Amino acid sequence: MQLLLSPTSPYARAVRIALILKGLDDECTVGWVDPASDTPELVQANPMSRVPTLLLDDGTALTETSLILQYLDRRVPHPPLIPSANANSELALAGRALAMMDAALWIMNNRKYLGATANENALGERRMGTLKRTLESFQETPPRAVGQVVGMGQLLLQVAIEYLEFRLPELEATKTSGLGDWGKPLRKLEAFQLTEPH
Repeated sequence: MQLLLSPTSPYARAVRIALILKGLDDECTVGWVDPASDTPELVQANPMSRVPTLLLDDGTALTETSLILQYLDRRVPHPPLIPSANANSELALAGRALAMMDAALWIMNNRKYLGATANENALGERRMGTLKRTLESFQETPPRAVGQVVGMGQLLLQVAIEYLEFRLPELEATKTSGLGDWGKPLRKLEAFQLTEPH
């Protein structure tokens, strides 16, 4: 397998973490690409030029983080990313975490391509507002505690929180969400430490 990724993509980081947790990191090489520059290797595998893209040994190119995570869970069922006892809550949490990443990436791309004031409009304020509201909602309804098995939703939420801290520090994502203590067991895992964005 080969994982095509970019250095700061939270989506790609989530897949890298899952590969390590599943013990598949030795079976998967990485190819660093730049989606914004339409790296030929990435465009050939994924015409949408999105990361992560996981190239399987049979030539199949899997795209979209949640689908890749489901593939990895099917390939190596234990430990499960979607534990059967918590499947519904893990999928719900994964959806919220991915939506947070989507909103953050939208804001960052606006700033990158349109300038620092690009989000000073109704849509930009709405995106920032939804991020704040979602972060605050975790204080009222925190996710289940992290145990021996890391669920897909837990993995994605911690990656989303760290991405927000990295790219949108003004949100104070850890403080606003109240998830500092909740995320400690995840931050201690080698899979998280090896994949920290720089």
